[in-house]
Amino acid sequence: MTSLQPEHRTTIDDLLAKALTRNRYTAYDIAAAEARLRSRQAARHRPPRQRTADAAPTHTEWTPPDDERTPDADRAWWDLNAVCLLVLFGPDADGQLAEFIAGQYADKTGALVFACLLHLADDSSGARFWWRFAAGVGHQLAEYCLFLDHAHSGEFHDADYWRRQLVRHHFEPVYMCGDRHTAPLLNPPCMDQVHPHITRQQHPEIGSVPLPQPALVHQLRHLTTLL
Repeated sequence: MTSLQPEHRTTIDDLLAKALTRNRYTAYDIAAAEARLRSRQAARHRPPRQRTADAAPTHTEWTPPDDERTPDADRAWWDLNAVCLLVLFGPDADGQLAEFIAGQYADKTGALVFACLLHLADDSSGARFWWRFAAGVGHQLAEYCLFLDHAHSGEFHDADYWRRQLVRHHFEPVYMCGDRHTAPLLNPPCMDQVHPHITRQQHPEIGSVPLPQPALVHQLRHLTTLL
């Protein structure tokens, strides 16, 4: 009688061998990876005002969102400050903030202005909230601010999300922000005058939400003469 058994019977060892995951990291530089993690951790917890003692940035171009490489944390911080200051020095920033307040916080451009004020006043969580609001209704400059903010904080997964949004929208930093050289420098003590004109409303799901008061419009006009 002819045997019906296959010439080569698959054993459990054969199956386990096929199931083994290939080692894709035989040439992985562990020391370099640890250095990157330490750098990201330091960037995430470095107080923004501490950076003003550093030398002025040497780069002359905006951080490009179409570059898939990991953004430089320090460069992203300098560029985020520059964007915020250019927004506040815009020709109608005070009017946009006034419309934002009068319209019960529903205007995306006014939300961007307020978020930039919050960022420069060291309220990073409040700034992110209003940048996300503005980005959610289509403001590309708010998307760029979020890209830079997450890159500075070492949150590169989130930074990459906003980078892809910017690429999809064909965002051009020079077109939207202007010349990188034209941004004024930050004068941190001046930003202390912002806080008395901001209140906080507690939302049951979102938490504490910063809201501008009408007097902040006049304060913004005053700030732009001092910064």
